Amino acid sequence: MIKLDIYEELDENSSLLKFLNSKFNSKLSVAEYKNFKNELITLLESQFNKETDIYYLISLNTCIIDELLRNIWKQFDISKDQATLIAIGGYGRREIFPGSDIDIMIVLEENTDSLLKSKIENFLTFLWDINLPIAQSVRSTKECIVEAKNDVTVMTSLMEHYFLAGNENLYQQIVALTKNQKIWPSKKYFKEKFIELEARHRKFGDTANHLEPNVKENPGGLRDIHTLRWLTNRHFNTFSFEELVDIGFFSVNEMNILLNGYKTIAKVRFALHLHAGRGEDRLLFDYQYDVASLLGFSNENRNQRVEDFMQTFYRASNQLSTLSEIIVNRLQTSIFPTVFKRRVKTINSRFQSRANLLEAVKPTIFLETPSAILEVFRLFQIHKNLIGPSDNLIQLIIENLSVIDDAFRENPENRELFIAILQDAELNSREIRRMAKLGVLGKYWPSFDAVTGRMQFDLFHVYTVDEHTLSVFSNASQFSNPNAEVEFATYHDIFMQTPKAIVLYLAALFHDIAKGRGGDHSELGENEAREFCLKHGLGTFDSNLVAWLVKNHLVMSMTAQNYDIDDPDVINEFAGNIGNLTRLNYLYLLTIADIQGTNPKLWNGWRSTLLNELYQNTARILRRGLSSPIKREELISEVKSSALQRLIAIGIPESNFLLLWKELDDEYFLRHSDEEVMRHTQAILEHKENDDVIVKIHQYSARGATEIFIYCRDRNYLFAHITFTLVKLGLSIVHARIITSKNGHALDTFLVLDNNGQAIDDENQCALVAEEITKILKYPDQITTSFSHGLSRRVRELQVPIEIYFDNYKADSQTIMELKAPDFSGLLAGLGNAFIDCDISVHNARISKLGERVHNIFQISNLDGSALSEVQQSHLADTIRNYLQQPKQIALAV
Repeated sequence: MIKLDIYEELDENSSLLKFLNSKFNSKLSVAEYKNFKNELITLLESQFNKETDIYYLISLNTCIIDELLRNIWKQFDISKDQATLIAIGGYGRREIFPGSDIDIMIVLEENTDSLLKSKIENFLTFLWDINLPIAQSVRSTKECIVEAKNDVTVMTSLMEHYFLAGNENLYQQIVALTKNQKIWPSKKYFKEKFIELEARHRKFGDTANHLEPNVKENPGGLRDIHTLRWLTNRHFNTFSFEELVDIGFFSVNEMNILLNGYKTIAKVRFALHLHAGRGEDRLLFDYQYDVASLLGFSNENRNQRVEDFMQTFYRASNQLSTLSEIIVNRLQTSIFPTVFKRRVKTINSRFQSRANLLEAVKPTIFLETPSAILEVFRLFQIHKNLIGPSDNLIQLIIENLSVIDDAFRENPENRELFIAILQDAELNSREIRRMAKLGVLGKYWPSFDAVTGRMQFDLFHVYTVDEHTLSVFSNASQFSNPNAEVEFATYHDIFMQTPKAIVLYLAALFHDIAKGRGGDHSELGENEAREFCLKHGLGTFDSNLVAWLVKNHLVMSMTAQNYDIDDPDVINEFAGNIGNLTRLNYLYLLTIADIQGTNPKLWNGWRSTLLNELYQNTARILRRGLSSPIKREELISEVKSSALQRLIAIGIPESNFLLLWKELDDEYFLRHSDEEVMRHTQAILEHKENDDVIVKIHQYSARGATEIFIYCRDRNYLFAHITFTLVKLGLSIVHARIITSKNGHALDTFLVLDNNGQAIDDENQCALVAEEITKILKYPDQITTSFSHGLSRRVRELQVPIEIYFDNYKADSQTIMELKAPDFSGLLAGLGNAFIDCDISVHNARISKLGERVHNIFQISNLDGSALSEVQQSHLADTIRNYLQQPKQIALAV
């Protein structure tokens, strides 16, 4: 029977004691040990619930691993004199989660004999055979010293140690090594770990508020707590945070925040490992509902259950992130005292600076002058030499947030100060984010506190509402800087045409503020924005403008994505809704800031060009006046006239192309630019045989995507064959124009992007695309390729519905089908196969996508040219859903 010191502290009926006593004996087989591991997980699952003390569970798991390793070590009869088994790293700090790596180090005496080395090799091999996630190292004491000197990571793992078995003298040598300040002295160690800390935070965008956070590595995750432990251990030679309270480095309040935050994050990680069945630290969409349920969240609404859970997680991680920053700054002051003991410079009667850090003159300043808590952030804008608040000032702010009450918010001086912070275009984004991080923004503006850590259940956003809001505000602020990143500087001229920047800034802050309240967040936010603006000194006109922008902040992107912006009727209606150029300029900038702050992958040359076209076309109408809208005939005439001049200029006789143009309906000239008409006409005229398949690729089109133009005899299933080929080649179709001439030729134009969301930049790839499309159009019966497709994890978890609507707009001949669905790589190919199965002919198509959602409109008919009956519509809808809802192999139908 194995003896364990901790037994004395456990009740004789404890599950740990019973479990170990029933399982361990002197000799167990590989199969028995593997089964033991499974039973261990079963035990942990049975012990885990929302009330469980996470410290107990982690200790339980760690102690069992201790005895498991000691038992196996004993089985291999490893000399007690020549080797020692030590827990290091995460295991050394007694923190083993269900899926954690088990970090061990075996330390050997010098000149170890071959027999001992063989036993150790067998010991380690056995651990791998029973599927223990071991991370091991085997070293002599001298090798430990060399490795620790050369690598701060090795030193860090050795600093957290625990004796398991073997020679205790060897273990004590390792203990002495970790205490040796000549190896990684405190200053040197701090510098290296601080660089590592900042790099890790940058990797995760300096925020914990990703929708699929890493509970260990994200800012505010467990690794931040580990880093604090390492840094304070090295400097103060302490082994627990409680010791830091005893020496006055931690306050009791900070200790409570740290412990409560740790309990929350650690419990999430424990549940995540149990659910995933492995050491998974990414809180993926697939896991969030089940982990929330394990943790006791019980709202019957699936999304609300996840939202409640994730908001709890984000609030805890953000608190830990802020506390980590405070402690690291304080430690830096302690380690490098001469740097921070410089001469004090008086700023005013309330604040001073030291080493360019802002300090409060006295600890009661916020109680005596509550408005000073906002003044802090304004001072950082005025005194640009200040690099940040001292850790004491940060602590004072957090401890005095209660001074921000209703009376504080109603105070005209404070309202004026808040608006002044917003209006500083150079530094407003930095200070608003700092206010949010320290809790000041949420206290001053309770609506922001309500969305802090709130999930966004859609296919676009990758951040929580608060993080997205701060990003959009930052983007909006950058438009004022002509030297900003190219993407923002491009819009500087338009920004300069807006009368007041504060209107754009407030619209950016309020555009999503009403999310999670139920109802239309744009309309709810509109009313709140108006009230806030009026209370903060904006005039009625400006307040109404901010409110209008909040209400309509999605209109421009939805119009560009979901409607044919080549259609003058669409532009005229959009311009009528906008009303004037001032509104258009504000809305355009807000839309760009919003999309770029939603998901970095959403913004690309294609989307930028699409919005710019809508902006330019709308501005043109607004300049000439809403009473003189652009007419279809006028636009068609302009396109034809310009294309005619271009063709004549390259030597093509007018008589040649005018004959071709007679075969094309007005729809073609409405949906193509003069340059596109010129290219298409030239390509067609260069091929004398009418039945030729023409595939022309324009690598970089004006719309920021690669244009693929196809001309051939129209036939059944043409759309399916083309889309199948493009998808098979790894291309994403972002726009399609399907035109059929009067003499039965298809003129189809597809705009595509590569896997990186960019136009194809390889001429060889362009040639391959042309070759493959030509082949499949000439010889469709020879193509038998298939490929797998499936919905992304996020789409599956969000359970996005597939919406299909029909309208027989030409009662006898055509049916309009509108499809809204989650996007995936095989969507159009699956859709094409559904058309084939149902004998559908495609006459026209508008394909658009935003994020992981598509909105496509098709003009379709039966193969005989008749409109679909209600029964046929229902059958087609069912067939489409069958193809799109279940992952499967898609084979090209012919």
